[in-house]
Amino acid sequence: MSLAPLLKPNSIAIIGASSTPTRVGGIPLHLLKDAGFKNLYPVNPKNTEIAGIPCYPDIESIQKPVDLVLLAISANDTLPYLERCHAVGVKAAVVFAAGFAETNEPEGIALQDELTAFAKRTGMRISGPNCMGNANFVDGIFTTFGTSFRPGDPAGNVALLTQSGNMCASMYRMARREGVAFSHVINTGNEADVEFSDYLNFLADDPDTTAVLCYIEALRNGPRFLEAAAAFKAKGKLLAVYKVGTSEKGADAAASHTAALAGNNKAYEAAFTQGGVARAHELSTLTDLAYLHGFGARIKGSASAIISVSGAGGAILADALSLYNADVPEFPEAVKAKLRESIPAYGMVANPVDVTGNLVNNNDFLFDAMKLAVDPENIDVIIAYLPGYFLDRAIPQLERLANSTDKSIVVIDTFAVADRAAVEKLGIAYFDDFDRAARAIAIYGAWRKEEVTGVESLAAKATWPELPAGEGALSEAQAKHVLEQFGVPVVEDAVTQTVEEARAAAERIGYPLVLKLVSPDVAHKTEYGVIKLGLKSADEVAEAFEDVMAKAKALPNVRIEGITLEPMLAGGVELLVGVTKDPVFGWMLTVGLGGVWTELMKDVSHRLLPVNEVGALEMLRSLKGFGLMDGFRGQPKADVESAARAIAALSVAALATEPRVREIEVNPLLVLPQGQGAVAVDALVIFDEVADAAQ
Repeated sequence: MSLAPLLKPNSIAIIGASSTPTRVGGIPLHLLKDAGFKNLYPVNPKNTEIAGIPCYPDIESIQKPVDLVLLAISANDTLPYLERCHAVGVKAAVVFAAGFAETNEPEGIALQDELTAFAKRTGMRISGPNCMGNANFVDGIFTTFGTSFRPGDPAGNVALLTQSGNMCASMYRMARREGVAFSHVINTGNEADVEFSDYLNFLADDPDTTAVLCYIEALRNGPRFLEAAAAFKAKGKLLAVYKVGTSEKGADAAASHTAALAGNNKAYEAAFTQGGVARAHELSTLTDLAYLHGFGARIKGSASAIISVSGAGGAILADALSLYNADVPEFPEAVKAKLRESIPAYGMVANPVDVTGNLVNNNDFLFDAMKLAVDPENIDVIIAYLPGYFLDRAIPQLERLANSTDKSIVVIDTFAVADRAAVEKLGIAYFDDFDRAARAIAIYGAWRKEEVTGVESLAAKATWPELPAGEGALSEAQAKHVLEQFGVPVVEDAVTQTVEEARAAAERIGYPLVLKLVSPDVAHKTEYGVIKLGLKSADEVAEAFEDVMAKAKALPNVRIEGITLEPMLAGGVELLVGVTKDPVFGWMLTVGLGGVWTELMKDVSHRLLPVNEVGALEMLRSLKGFGLMDGFRGQPKADVESAARAIAALSVAALATEPRVREIEVNPLLVLPQGQGAVAVDALVIFDEVADAAQ
């Protein structure tokens, strides 16, 4: 059902309305009255009128259509009254009360479950519970007990969507100080019915909204969030998020290396990147992104030209932009030569450009310098550091520049005394802080430039076998056999049960060999000494077989399915490739260089599935250690194309699994020299145990 009755209602009843303007039931009533909202119905059996508005004893007495009810009553009274509201045709409700699932108590959780069930059964759209409510500045509708949002505040085209009431009010005030005006302010509360992505989809279609600032604690529906993000990107609307809780705590490394590396925050990072979302790591940056969006038609990227009255200011800006991955390209020689004609030898001209203190004596050449700096094709935005008096004097030159280029102009006045309004009137963004300006330009420019392309569905060429009940993993041999069916190349192996079988297999495969225990109960063989490397004869194989078998039998609760022999491959680069099932977004792929690069350096890349060969290549090239695969210092280039095909095949295998599978890992995927392929040397499949039916 549409969210219009919730966010753009024509009529509102307030259950528990109060004549005290500072109470939860009084604040929205007085806000709506002051805004001139007409079809307003206070409900309280103790009053016949409130603030000059007729008051009704109950919802049934209104006898007029009601789109939305605001419930300023207790948690225990909420559901019974919602039933009455549904009976008279109310379409939506805002539940202010706390005491639901946020308590983490059984009673509160049960109350919220009942509320969710009610919404599903009736189709009534419910905001909250435990929410501050909403404000629609375009239509003058204030369904909130928050006192930060008031009639008379200007309406704009930015929406604020938060999962915290306090942050909703704080972020609103922060943004207003920077001149950002809002279309909607929405606090989602516990999201028993209407969840974060529902609001996003509404705002994606809202003609009054061109940007949304989000404060996120935890999403409930990752796929729907990504659908909404795609809609924003397709319409050129800014979706900017601040995600709290980015530190990784309690990662469980016992199951697989992939699980340890693919914490919950990594899935959010992958989702935001793939969804074309601008992610801020400071609340102030959200405000700055919204501010820049007001000038966004000119901003096509973040490659910056810097004009500064100070060499130090230019260097600070260059460092800050580089820190946030924005480029500061060196100017062509012809541009530098023209700049040098007016700039003393001690002033920089390569980018940044230091126009020096001579600007005090000769302000005329500033326009020419800025025009030269902004004209190269590889420049997206020009940043002028002109504090205070310098900026006021430069306004005529800045106006000429704004009229002569379609690129973005940003000025920085660290004195914060220049005529900001005059600058902004020219379509030029104004900042008074180096870091905030650099951060916002880098993030916003990257968002503008980023093209989000969908990945075609990958067709599975095989099916998974029925997983064994009562077990939590496949053995290595089983795991490799399954993955091979989906196109993942695996190393040749032979599972043996006796020393004699092992000797015969060794002679057939050839030396040197690797000997390993086959068991679904041992994920990391090195830790238990049940793997032997570099075996060069049948006698060494026999000795290793007996040693590994003895160690395996000494391990408690370990099932032994045999001993496998594999050729010990030489050369190549080791990769860790694994997929884990994120509870919010689903399958996520992790790719990293093996050994110390994974364990110590955490040099990994993450993406949500599906990932095809093109995406896999991009992941590999994003690794800091990719040079090891690309002929670093004369080493042979690795067969990265084969590695990408293997990674894409693993993606297909993961998407074809049954729900019980939660982790798949190939460690290592050995990438051999160019033209020789890539091969899975070890594999791990972990799933949720299911008890035997007989039990």
